[in-house]
Amino acid sequence: MKAVSIDYDKCNVCSVCIQTSRTCFSKKGGRIEIEADDKTCMLCGHCVAACPSAAITHNIMGMSNFPAIEKGKLIRTDDLVRLIRERRSHRSFTKKKLRKQDIEKLVDTVRYAPTGHNDQTVELIIIQNPERRKSLSDLAVDFCAVIAKQNAEKLASLRANGKGSPEEIAQLEEVVEFRRMLVQARDAGFDPLLYEAPAVAIFHSTTQTATPKDNCVIAATTMGLLARTMGLATTYIALFEHAGNYYAPLRDELGLPQGHKVFSVLVIGYPKIKYLRAVDRKPIRTRWE
Repeated sequence: MKAVSIDYDKCNVCSVCIQTSRTCFSKKGGRIEIEADDKTCMLCGHCVAACPSAAITHNIMGMSNFPAIEKGKLIRTDDLVRLIRERRSHRSFTKKKLRKQDIEKLVDTVRYAPTGHNDQTVELIIIQNPERRKSLSDLAVDFCAVIAKQNAEKLASLRANGKGSPEEIAQLEEVVEFRRMLVQARDAGFDPLLYEAPAVAIFHSTTQTATPKDNCVIAATTMGLLARTMGLATTYIALFEHAGNYYAPLRDELGLPQGHKVFSVLVIGYPKIKYLRAVDRKPIRTRWE
């Protein structure tokens, strides 16, 4: 079956479809021919989106989900810069639950984030149950305890044998101390990884795709920026990501599909702290050529 159809009564042979999707269309004898099938069509939808005469119908994608783009309606540059600059990483949230329509909007919008080769392999686990969140956080902290023990033993061995550079020793000391602090905080009744957030978004993907990590991080960034427009705050939790991939008890509890890995994790909620100013950051080192 052809992936698309052309209404030739509407088609003006402008060839925009060929410019957007060269493997899916060709021009022969003054007529646009369809080459798009399950092997050539990437489901990008660009042919439908760019056709000025609305002559193309996609037979796989939902045609009702191609809304017209309003001409001249752009987000002001300074407004977007302000949104980006005022984003902060929050680790202290109120008990207020996320509105159902907001969390659903966050999840739905993520599907429009770009993915390598348009593979669209990003999947989500949304944790809102407090008991479930605590169970997963505890397992991740258990992994931190394992890592702390392993690195403490390595540190002791290096010292006993007079080995290890000052940099390596310092790095191991930092790893051990930080993870021990996480365990102590958990044992004292605090959630040091997921921060009792009202919602946790776990982004995962099959590894059998071009750019799984990039895809999930872009999706998480998209969600994080959109969350700000709803009065929500987010923070990336890389330690949970690492534990979810390398600690068998947590990986089993997550129940990821075969061949999937966790590539990004966000905690989401209404922030307790209200920042009054944007902050400074070091300029990006740039080489202009």
